[in-house]
Amino acid sequence: MGKGTVLIRTYHLLEVDEEELCKEDGLLDKIEKEISNDICLSFEEEAHMKWQGTSMISLASEIMNCGKCSSCGAWTTDREKDEPIEGLTNGATVDGKLLCDECLPENHKWAF
Repeated sequence: MGKGTVLIRTYHLLEVDEEELCKEDGLLDKIEKEISNDICLSFEEEAHMKWQGTSMISLASEIMNCGKCSSCGAWTTDREKDEPIEGLTNGATVDGKLLCDECLPENHKWAF
């Protein structure tokens, strides 16, 4: 039997002061270097994982399809609008309020 390749993605949210977003060799660069170390993870002889890439995106709710849930404050993206942001929890706007999948009404399509 042949082998397949699986892309495993992880996402982290980090709150920083706005001036950090533009700093050269600042906190974001340090974090990116640390999590991008070329490490190879092995799980016995069954599987081997190797770092492939790192990317960062500064969230700006004024111009992007994202925002904090009106109920719990978790970052989310409105799956019913254009250009949802991959990596954020699914959410939707109900009665004019952006809600994450945990806070949406039980019967809502995107509720968790």
